Amino acid sequence: MEEISYKKILVGIRVRLIKNGSNPITRAEEPLQLLSLKHPKAHYFMPHRHKPLKRVTNRLQECLVVRKGKVKVDIYAPGDIKFKSIILKEGDLFILLNGGYGIHVLEDAELFELKNGPFMGNDKVVINKI
Repeated sequence: MEEISYKKILVGIRVRLIKNGSNPITRAEEPLQLLSLKHPKAHYFMPHRHKPLKRVTNRLQECLVVRKGKVKVDIYAPGDIKFKSIILKEGDLFILLNGGYGIHVLEDAELFELKNGPFMGNDKVVINKI
């Protein structure tokens, strides 16, 4: 796990390897909760559900999972400052906590994008047109 920060602000986290066990990746106060789960055959997760609670968030967070291919992600800090680019390959994951990003597809790619909802329409703000 690699935490990516800009001026002491945690902007994102890249995950390439998963540790054994159930491990939180994001902090408990983040709107999008991410955990890694790596357990041996025959492990059993107790059936459960979560109580419906009102949750209020004021920022959208996104998680990219590369299923196939290779992409370059440009990472922007709050204030729309591009400060880093990373490469993601098959099996890699990146969670954006603060700021924005752009994606360059380097090889034919399949990605999953997960984010907190509900979907509120087109709220995208273009940072830097290429």
